[in-house]
Amino acid sequence: MRNNGLVGNQRSPHCELHSLELDAVHWTRGFWGDRLKQCREVMLPHLYERMANPETGHALTNMQIEAGLKDGEHAGTDWQDAWVYKWLEAAVVCWAISEDAELDRLMDETIATVVQAQQPDGYIATQTTVRGRERFQNPAHHELYTMGHLLTAACIHHRLTGKMALLNVALRAADYIYDTFRGRDPKLAHFPHNPSIIMGGVELYRTTGNRTYLDMANLFIDMRGAVPGGGDLEQDRVPLRDETEVVGHAVFYTYLYAGAADAYMETGDRSLLEALDRLWHDLTEKKMYVHGGVCAVHQGLFLRQEGPLWGGQKVHEAAGHPYELPNSTAYNETCSQIGCTMWNWRMLLIDPQVKYADIMERQIYNSILSGVGIEGNDWFYSNVLRWYGKDHHLLTADSYERFQPGDPERRRAHICCPTNVLRTVAEWHNYQYTTSDAGLWVHHYAADTLAAGPWKLSQETDYPWDGEVTFRMAATPSEPTSLLLRIPGWATHATISVNGEAVDVPAAPGTYARISRRWSADDVVTLCLPMQPFLIEAHPKAEALRNHVAVQRGPIVYCLESPDLPEGVRVPEVRVPREAHFTVTHRPELLHGVTVLECEAMRVPEGDWEGALYRPVTAQPIDSVTIRLVPYYAWANRGISEMNVWIPVC
Repeated sequence: MRNNGLVGNQRSPHCELHSLELDAVHWTRGFWGDRLKQCREVMLPHLYERMANPETGHALTNMQIEAGLKDGEHAGTDWQDAWVYKWLEAAVVCWAISEDAELDRLMDETIATVVQAQQPDGYIATQTTVRGRERFQNPAHHELYTMGHLLTAACIHHRLTGKMALLNVALRAADYIYDTFRGRDPKLAHFPHNPSIIMGGVELYRTTGNRTYLDMANLFIDMRGAVPGGGDLEQDRVPLRDETEVVGHAVFYTYLYAGAADAYMETGDRSLLEALDRLWHDLTEKKMYVHGGVCAVHQGLFLRQEGPLWGGQKVHEAAGHPYELPNSTAYNETCSQIGCTMWNWRMLLIDPQVKYADIMERQIYNSILSGVGIEGNDWFYSNVLRWYGKDHHLLTADSYERFQPGDPERRRAHICCPTNVLRTVAEWHNYQYTTSDAGLWVHHYAADTLAAGPWKLSQETDYPWDGEVTFRMAATPSEPTSLLLRIPGWATHATISVNGEAVDVPAAPGTYARISRRWSADDVVTLCLPMQPFLIEAHPKAEALRNHVAVQRGPIVYCLESPDLPEGVRVPEVRVPREAHFTVTHRPELLHGVTVLECEAMRVPEGDWEGALYRPVTAQPIDSVTIRLVPYYAWANRGISEMNVWIPVC
């Protein structure tokens, strides 16, 4: 059976690009081949063991209690059920690659528990039923959030296995939800708190063809901001179509905007697309970190002028004010960047502009992969850009050690980010290519094979460490068509050849280079993306970043970490010259294999600040020091360290 893509928009009428089947692309080796192997062999079983452990994960135990298979009380967060659904989504994608019979059995066993935990009328949320609560009493109980992830996981599971058990749970849950909310009771207006239900509803419509589920998704879009009493935290103070600024919880707004983009692909409602475009520019031009983070604020107030006075609403895990991009207190919840990547993928499907794929690339290689340790069995919830060492504290971890989900001493159970990283890594292959009437589009680069319709090819590359990418055709369309290659915004002077001869096609940064011809099965296309390291500066209004620079090579943002400095030199003492010249070296033995950058920098000793907040400026001895930069995603894997992304410039 045709399994459709992760976003099953093959028949969606209002998009230019169409996803490929979930089994169309396979990693062969290299960066992503290694990560998928780790995902299957380490992350997936580790997170199942945590999920099934009643002392730590609680998630499966909660389901078993509701199913009558165990006795006990609900434990964990109000969003604990989502752990089960996101694990199942990742597991079935891994199963489709390996066809591991034991993994298939484990999925069936887990799904059987979910089936038994569902209420007769279709409702399923153990945070409510096991605790004996009444339904829909508090939006923060996350009932629609967990059921939204159920819908998405069920669609992916059905597409890849053809099995109906989990899909039937999702259908019954969606029918119950629609029956409950379609009357638009004002008391229920604010319950799509974390609105994964919108993406889930559209995907269920695409899977079944039942228009009810698309209507349900649009109902939740229309309800947002329609009744007084909503807040900036939930993007629920004004209707989505009237929003002018990205505010509030970053997972809430990215899931909302991704769901609205899904709905647009089915309805063509231009008012949604216009709002999404406006909000995309606000986020990317004023509120996004250099590593792709979209969540500046841990806890705070979002201030706005209301008539002649200023008022504020409490927000957390939120986008801040324009250019409010602190480093050492940055939140940047890993799930936020994943949600933003999901939003940008849908915008790319609607309107194939490189800027959307560029943000996806920036986030996956930097502020998403940083959320998992290089061994694949520990995680970060937030992703700061500066760390001062063992005495530096954040709300999520006193010393910023990587966590295990469900650890009882943590402020939260931390179950959302690990499973979100898990499914994102497992599914990343489905974001590589799309098709359209114009031809085959290549959005991201990695060593893989593709078999989609008339196209069969292999991609050979050591990307992201090397910018040379070779495509070897094995089968091609019989009629002339185009191969469209993304030229990233950072890639100046890209070159393209076909069968060893340069082709004269525009290959400007931030465009898709279109190669149009009648292809043959033995054609070879070579793309060269120069990867010279370069310095980045921030907008002058980003005060925390003034007179600092970040370093990037290819898609990788680098950082300075204390294990890479000479003894006695501290990270805050280092200054980078504006004309820094970097030596590029690949170190296969370091951090599971990374390319490092080295340069001569300056050291300005801090001196003694004990008991002082300010002091007169005095001449300080300045020494030369050799520094080594490592990819940001790999920091904090060598113990608790100091770290900077933005380094003072001299």
